[in-house]
Amino acid sequence: MPGDKITDYAEEISNLLTERLRIKGRSLEQKIYRSGRQMPARIKRDAQSVAQAMVLCQNPKLARMVDQAAIGRAAENVISHLTSIDRAEVMKTRILLATAKVAAFAIVVFVVLVTMAYKRGMI
Repeated sequence: MPGDKITDYAEEISNLLTERLRIKGRSLEQKIYRSGRQMPARIKRDAQSVAQAMVLCQNPKLARMVDQAAIGRAAENVISHLTSIDRAEVMKTRILLATAKVAAFAIVVFVVLVTMAYKRGMI
């Protein structure tokens, strides 16, 4: 049955979203929505087409409308992208971004304090 293959693709994508990007949600659509900017637009579009095909395959008459080859290519694109993501690299990037934000804030506060001290004649 063609819907089984699409369901398998959807489950694998859902598991990879949870495992690699740490995105939680009840359904694949919700996980894709919550991914935000963590996935490129074309990959996100492919994932959404897989999710829509999964919904269509639940109805036997609508399942005939699904292009199996296109959904297979889209699912393979999403799966290959998600498997190439290194969790350690993602975590390191998040930590570096947070540290950079704190450092930038500290620099701004220091400049404001020095400016106020200069205007009051303390320096």
